[in-house]
Amino acid sequence: MIHFIRQLIRTGLKRKGVTLVVAYLVLLMASSLLIMMVEPADSALTRLDQALWWSVVTSTTVGYGDLYPVSTPGKIVAVFLPMFMGIGLGAAFITHVASALIERRDRKMHGEKKYDGSHHILIVGVTDETEHLIAEIQRDDTYLKLPLVVVADRDRHPFPDMEHVFFVKGRPDASATLTKAGIHSAGRIIIHTGNDEESLFALINALKLKNETCDITVRCLNSQSLDTFSSVPGNFQTIMQMTAEMMVQAMQDKVHLPLQVLLRNDARDEIYYVSVPQTGPVMTWWELHTRLKETYNFLTFAMQTSDSKVIINPDAAQAVTGGDGIWLMAQKRPLHIDWS
Repeated sequence: MIHFIRQLIRTGLKRKGVTLVVAYLVLLMASSLLIMMVEPADSALTRLDQALWWSVVTSTTVGYGDLYPVSTPGKIVAVFLPMFMGIGLGAAFITHVASALIERRDRKMHGEKKYDGSHHILIVGVTDETEHLIAEIQRDDTYLKLPLVVVADRDRHPFPDMEHVFFVKGRPDASATLTKAGIHSAGRIIIHTGNDEESLFALINALKLKNETCDITVRCLNSQSLDTFSSVPGNFQTIMQMTAEMMVQAMQDKVHLPLQVLLRNDARDEIYYVSVPQTGPVMTWWELHTRLKETYNFLTFAMQTSDSKVIINPDAAQAVTGGDGIWLMAQKRPLHIDWS
């Protein structure tokens, strides 16, 4: 019997405790039936319900004392079954549960677990600015509770204290790592590995693996790499910290001052992009600009036509129709614009 229980414990540890639960139930029934057989007729333990209750409270070491064996054979059954073996099975099960929880957390902290969610934001690469990037994403109410999956070749979770942030360990430019991070079901992808070559390979793999509706933003550090990124076929956008033109303007006209304030998000307003619905009215840029400013205090400054042409500071008479996109500055994401 002891050998049988030992085998059950070993098997149960391998099968996530299912066998331990079955073994415990079998032990309860066996001890209940045996105590009914060996106890005298006037003992309360000759009834199945009472015998089962006694087996439960004895094996869990509660021992209320309301029921107990009165015969020597009954006491022997109590010692070997509900007491000795029951306590052993219970300890083994508790140990298994604790070990499983610790192992699961450890795998999550070391990025070994596959991400099975969907519509998440996939952040490919970790730099000194990633924590600030995540904080800025979560400042937006739209993305506050949206899961973020960070891919990095690190030993442990780089941001263990940040909520809704999942970590996947591996090379950011490797297809296997991106697949493990759930790229097929991601809603958005941000690539900023801190190395243009690594970001380029990550971009190529991401374009092959992502779904059709997923948007990709890749960060380019060196202006000389822009031509290389631009030669990659596919739908994505490339951003840089500061171009040479912006640096010259910063020197001449100090345009970097408002830009720095805006990029640091110290100001009240932030930049958002909204699409004009297909059923929206045809209007001029100045009509739209004036209406959004007077009604919502939104400041429009650029648009994208339905054929993907970007126009900065459009002419007042520029037509705006359904399908066009508008860049504007607002204190919160403009979700409820009345286009009628």
